[in-house]
Amino acid sequence: MAIENIDYENLHCSLCKNTASDRVAWILYPVSLSPEWVESASAKYRTSIAVVTGIDWDNALTPWAAPGVPKGSPAFKGEAEQFLIKLTQTLLPLIEAKLGCAETPERTLIGVSLSGLFTLWQWAESDCFHNIATLSGSFWYRDFVKWIWTQHFAGKTGRCFMLLGEAESHSKNPVFATVGKCTEDIACYLRRHGIDVSYKIVKGNHYQYPIERLDMAMSAIYL
Repeated sequence: MAIENIDYENLHCSLCKNTASDRVAWILYPVSLSPEWVESASAKYRTSIAVVTGIDWDNALTPWAAPGVPKGSPAFKGEAEQFLIKLTQTLLPLIEAKLGCAETPERTLIGVSLSGLFTLWQWAESDCFHNIATLSGSFWYRDFVKWIWTQHFAGKTGRCFMLLGEAESHSKNPVFATVGKCTEDIACYLRRHGIDVSYKIVKGNHYQYPIERLDMAMSAIYL
């Protein structure tokens, strides 16, 4: 199960094919992941894996324009809709053809931080991905919880895994510090709408223990 690398415009994708099942775990990540971990995770969880990096993190993953955080940071442009189109209509068919997938494999989308925000947002907008996992999702984003409360998630039968570092709610930034309540409110809302949600609070802060957290997500979805 060797790693294959493909570049498309600004995006870089590392993929590992697993023929044991017709499913794909898509991971939207800010940096490259160890090829050794990708190969071992593909074998352990019996899934092909596609890791996408090179994303315009603050803009392509945000659902609408909003002020930058912390205060004084550049504003978020809110270009998630355009990125979702690129991901699902161009990159996904390209990569899954390379992986030899059937037309509609079981897809899981895994995101961290702002890509965790994008992961949940797109689940409400699209049926492309069956399961999702959000690791330290940026649910503090302006008006995001209010927006979630307007969504019905009708017909969603896949699993949703959510994770947050225990130190994140103690941020000195008052916006970031709301993430614990925002995540809990979202998890409760999803459960009320019949979603299979697993939510864990784990040791550490934002972005810490990345491999351990990815393994938690993959285990929750596949084992």
